[in-house]
Amino acid sequence: MSTSRGPSVRQRRLAAELRRLRERRGLTGDEVAERLAWSTAKVSRIENARTGAKIGDVRRLLELYEVDGPRHDDLISLAHDAAQRGWWEEYR
Repeated sequence: MSTSRGPSVRQRRLAAELRRLRERRGLTGDEVAERLAWSTAKVSRIENARTGAKIGDVRRLLELYEVDGPRHDDLISLAHDAAQRGWWEEYR
């Protein structure tokens, strides 16, 4: 049995939400990377849940995408929760 962990449901949800927000702003991954001085690969890894998104990175993305208010707070909360595994993960 493999000991590596894939992305959690929360990580996948956060990744999908961040991609959706980027697309609504009409930005490409390359444009986001350029504006934030990141690599395009970093944007791709975050949006595909191949790496956990750091809270600071999520804040920068939300600022770029002009997300504020309750939606901003919900996504930051999701980012905090994304690193945690659900109780069911132990029972694979």
